Amino acid sequence: MAVTTVGTVIRNTKLVLQEVTAAGTRWTNEELIGWLNESYQAIVQIKPDASSINAAVTLVSGTRQEIPDDGLRLIDVVRNTADLSDKLGILVTSRRALDTTRRSWHADEPSVDIEQYVFDDQDPTRFYVYPPADDGAEVELIYSSTPTPHDVSLGLDGLKEDPIRLNDSYAPVITDYILYRAYSKDAEHAANLNRAQMHMQAYMGALGQKVEVARAISPNAPDNSSNPPRTRQ
Repeated sequence: MAVTTVGTVIRNTKLVLQEVTAAGTRWTNEELIGWLNESYQAIVQIKPDASSINAAVTLVSGTRQEIPDDGLRLIDVVRNTADLSDKLGILVTSRRALDTTRRSWHADEPSVDIEQYVFDDQDPTRFYVYPPADDGAEVELIYSSTPTPHDVSLGLDGLKEDPIRLNDSYAPVITDYILYRAYSKDAEHAANLNRAQMHMQAYMGALGQKVEVARAISPNAPDNSSNPPRTRQ
């Protein structure tokens, strides 16, 4: 859970903006908090696992399933969790593989023991399971979710102690996004347009680095020690 607060992020932003009044003159507190909320949406669009949820989800009968309403994108289907299931792990497969080997798989005998799932990047909130889910089937899902926005109507005084909705490491990224939006408000001035672009570049650069670092240090990444890269046979 983050310890960086909304008050800290807004205070740091106002220092850069040289916005010294308590309520804000050129950029109000409400504007800045609104852009903070917007930053969550922007960050999760680029790095979905910045806000991931791991939860047991009851499936509907059949093969076609949806992630919970607060979900943005499926990340993984891990295992069966229903009391009557064998608690087996679930493997990802392709629709082509199932369609090729078992054309009637959508009409097969339903079960609470899901063996495989199919995901299409073009339909990120839905997935298919095999065998078809029976009543009571439940699985552990990992999915991306846009954080709940802060209530702007509470004002900075009401929100300053609230922790930000993402990990503390995203605080600088959030600050750069707010500054990008703030300077864009005055983009008719060349200096502010340049500053807006600078902060957007910093925001995108930091997110890109996070993606690369996460990929490099992932337990799934091959290395030269206990997890060497797979060699061709």
